[in-house]
Amino acid sequence: HRSVSRGLGDVYKRQTYDYLPDKQIIREQIKSVLQPIFIKYGFAPIETPVICTYDLLASKYSEGADILNEMYKLSDQGKRKLGLRYDLTITFSKLVSSNPNITLPFKRYEIGRVYRDGPVKLGRCREFTQCDVDVVGVKSIMAEAEYMMMTNEAYKKLGLDVEIEFNNRKLLSGIIISVLGELSDEKLRKCIMLIDKFAKLTREELIEEFYKLDVSTKQFEELIDYFSLNYADLKKKLANSKNNLIIQGLAEIDELYMYLEGTDAVERMRFAPYLARGIDVYTGMVWEVFLKDRQIAGKDFNVSIGGGGRYDNIITTFIDDGTEYPAVGMSFGLDVIYEILALKDSKEKTSVVDIFVIPLGTEKKSFEFASKLRNAGLKVEIDKNVKKLKKSMTYANKMNIPFVIILGEDEITKGSVQLKNMKTGGNTKFYIDNVMEIKNFVLQESSAQ
Repeated sequence: HRSVSRGLGDVYKRQTYDYLPDKQIIREQIKSVLQPIFIKYGFAPIETPVICTYDLLASKYSEGADILNEMYKLSDQGKRKLGLRYDLTITFSKLVSSNPNITLPFKRYEIGRVYRDGPVKLGRCREFTQCDVDVVGVKSIMAEAEYMMMTNEAYKKLGLDVEIEFNNRKLLSGIIISVLGELSDEKLRKCIMLIDKFAKLTREELIEEFYKLDVSTKQFEELIDYFSLNYADLKKKLANSKNNLIIQGLAEIDELYMYLEGTDAVERMRFAPYLARGIDVYTGMVWEVFLKDRQIAGKDFNVSIGGGGRYDNIITTFIDDGTEYPAVGMSFGLDVIYEILALKDSKEKTSVVDIFVIPLGTEKKSFEFASKLRNAGLKVEIDKNVKKLKKSMTYANKMNIPFVIILGEDEITKGSVQLKNMKTGGNTKFYIDNVMEIKNFVLQESSAQ
């Protein structure tokens, strides 16, 4: 993590960050890949406010909670207490509650800015972009199975080879209770948070932390034995358990496997019995997405690039009208995905332009020609500054524009132009009026490269 961030400049030292076109193009491409996939799975776009009342933002947490300390607080001219949203879940809950006639199940995705005055880390500054995909009103594990399919497809389309670690919070809680006995909600929560660090802390560090919770070494060893097993062995070991949480958790995982049998998604999934996702709002299945080899640019990269789970109580408690609002959702880590793709594509800038038209005393004709090319579906820029041809070509190179057409009086007289491939240096002749042929050639060459 640290070695990778050093290679990415000082972005992680900044509170906010500017993205120049070559960087923003990659960010927009990520969204253009993901949004059609969300829609394909039946999720519709929404938009919620960035500025919210403080009471709304604080409604999920008790006073003193870390997230409230990280909230950016402000007030309006009426002295009302306001804040900037720190995630998209709370505003999603408000949207559902303020629209009582909304048809359930309701499936939505939202991509928007959120703000946290917290630690700056990989893929997260003070202001960062969240991409949430949620469904409310579905109890069936079929919802989680759909998320596994969508997650697999989305990262595959982004060109990332990933692994989806998953677990069940009921199973996790049930194992802890079966080993340690009945616990207070607070102690159970602390144990879950510690177990979630199973893959991050050393054995000695874990023993020390569990000791603070009055967990004996023997009990610790028993827990570790459970959390070191694969699913088949764990299920066998728990076959005779009478703990209802364990029974429910195993049944939900079995159902998830049943729906996904024979799919590409199940090949990318790995059961991680210690995974909790850290947040205590999850009530069932949870998952996190990692690069499969945990490497990027030759450096260790054990950082989550997405994750989600079932949270049946948040919206139910928020609305509190006697109706259950079971929900499942996940976040795609857009900013950290960008950092990965930027490293992969760092050698070459991407251009939004297909063709750069350079007029040589033919500004009016060049303007008309560029319009025809655009109407045919190409992205075209015209050189609007009078300068030497060499400078125009240098500009096209610096902007990584793939094709250039020089349009002078000679080309207009002959009725033909040379399309220059800036990567290969080759020229291809086309008649000026045959814009569709130019378009087809450009698209074919671009896809081949």
